Amino acid sequence: MAQQELRQQIDDLSSKIEAQRLVLNGLIDQRSQVQRQLNSFLDPMALLPLELQSKIFLHCLCPAEEDGIARTPDPKAAPMLLLSVCQLWRDIALSTPELWNHLRMESSPSRANDSLFHGIWLKRSQSFPLALTLEGSSVLADDIQDLIDGCGDRVETLTLRLTTIPLRGSHILREPFPSLKKLNIEFTDVRGFDIRDWMYILKTSPTLTHLTFSGSFSRRETKEDSTAPFLLPALRELHFPDYRPNSRVNATRILKYITLPGLETLHIRCSPNLADGSKELVAFLTRSSPPLRSLLVDSSTWLSDNSSIEYLRIIPSLTDLTLMAKDLISVLEILARAPDFLPNLRDLACYPVSFLRPADYESVVRMLDVRPLKSFRLKMMDPSAAFGNAAPSWDTAPSEDIICELRRIRDSGVSVHVSAGERYFV
Repeated sequence: MAQQELRQQIDDLSSKIEAQRLVLNGLIDQRSQVQRQLNSFLDPMALLPLELQSKIFLHCLCPAEEDGIARTPDPKAAPMLLLSVCQLWRDIALSTPELWNHLRMESSPSRANDSLFHGIWLKRSQSFPLALTLEGSSVLADDIQDLIDGCGDRVETLTLRLTTIPLRGSHILREPFPSLKKLNIEFTDVRGFDIRDWMYILKTSPTLTHLTFSGSFSRRETKEDSTAPFLLPALRELHFPDYRPNSRVNATRILKYITLPGLETLHIRCSPNLADGSKELVAFLTRSSPPLRSLLVDSSTWLSDNSSIEYLRIIPSLTDLTLMAKDLISVLEILARAPDFLPNLRDLACYPVSFLRPADYESVVRMLDVRPLKSFRLKMMDPSAAFGNAAPSWDTAPSEDIICELRRIRDSGVSVHVSAGERYFV
């Protein structure tokens, strides 16, 4: 047999093998389809309505780091993991836009190729409201800016975690967020930011209801300027969560520039570092005249007791008060003798940073006897744990008579908690 004929036979056999391989692949595909159909009958998920299937998948999501903080995409966790289980689960996941409306994006050279993936993720969220977390430089990459511009009207929760100072007058975000309700801003650069670089975000967010500032602004902000306070009528909650001793000017400086007539919750867990903190706070509360319900203030480093009484007089609507101060007794005494001082107060928590004397506990009992509180918490430092041999010479714990009085008040229906470090008295 000639060499040419042998080569021809080989080619013919190869063609037949390829044809059989195509037939075999087709049969394998058909078997897979039939198997999926069988699985759809056997899988309990297939028997449930789509709405219930979607709710089950939503419970598979890892909890956010905190309320409103978007999750980081992870192929080993929902929702991405759900795509690789089976076709039915993939279809359910892709038809559930709530699985895809939280996204964390990082603006850095190492993440430059993520924009296509982020675009697909956001497209799967369809028209649902978005919660976005943006991290990295204050000048976001163009691809991230383009993605945000395409969905800015759907962003309801936005977290900015920035590490570098923006150029003076530069805009971190190109477009406003007309539907933004919750904004968290975190600065990690110790040199701080100029507050005026942020005013445009607040001014272009008319629906903003929750605002959190963490970090510091630059010292140049202490210079006087002609910026007038502007109105944020929808804002209901304002939080300044941390204290950084090296801050040049704390984020609470923003109080100078805003008026919040609808504010219901104000939490200041940091030292304002203002030239005159009490006057700034009094001016803000007087200007805003808000229906404040909940107030938490750590005033241990910047307010005297008289100053505390001064700003508390401005907010008679207050029902929930938490104070951290060197000496809270003057506040408790005026609560005991002046019924028109915070007349609506129902929940009071006190964290003194100085030690109470025996007579101070008598003021606590007098206040609790005349005030219709629902709950009272007094948590003090443990002197031996905090100062050792330098602890005060007197006994800082309440006497047995005082403890009996506090228990009497507790038994009358008031939730009373009194402790010092790990020692619980009531």
